[in-house]
Amino acid sequence: MRAAMARRAIAGLVLAALAAAPLAGCSGDDEGKEGTTAAAAPTATGAAASTKAEPRRTATKAAVAWAGRVCRAIPPGITDSPLPKINARDVAASERAIAAYMTGMAKRLDTVRARLQQAGSPPMADGRAVLDATLKDLEATGRQLRDAASGLRTGRPGTPAFRTAQADAGKAMRRLGGYRPPTRALRASPAIGDAFTRAAPCKKPGV
Repeated sequence: MRAAMARRAIAGLVLAALAAAPLAGCSGDDEGKEGTTAAAAPTATGAAASTKAEPRRTATKAAVAWAGRVCRAIPPGITDSPLPKINARDVAASERAIAAYMTGMAKRLDTVRARLQQAGSPPMADGRAVLDATLKDLEATGRQLRDAASGLRTGRPGTPAFRTAQADAGKAMRRLGGYRPPTRALRASPAIGDAFTRAAPCKKPGV
């Protein structure tokens, strides 16, 4: 819970820094659009993979064992990262710090994704579809963070391309602000959830 709050706080600070950047010589034309164009947050970045109400299925021993492997592979704090240093008087340095932070978070999400894949395919009906959706979302979030970071690094302040990069960074950080451990999304699935409820490694705080 604390990690999620910290991520939201970091995202808020970074977004505030990005919003302040136009005051240092860039136009804020794109700023008004960002609130309505933030990416939806499926699976690992917030929402459950499906909104359709389904009965919760009782997990088999094999499913419980698989869930245990997943929870051991993704310990609490695996995506924790130092707060980027934001200096309102030095916009360029602040945006370099933001870019470095986003790149670092993308690498952490890659680690989570790789460990999920190493746990293997869930041995239950429809389980693979739920896992694939989570893996796809982790990949998309990481790619969005990397692309936004690249735009901040290579863009020239004051240009349309740089303003686009700022807007993209804002969207990426809002998406990251809604991140939650994949185990939370998998736990919410009727096909997989019971396995996570029963597996001992998944009962640890923060998993």
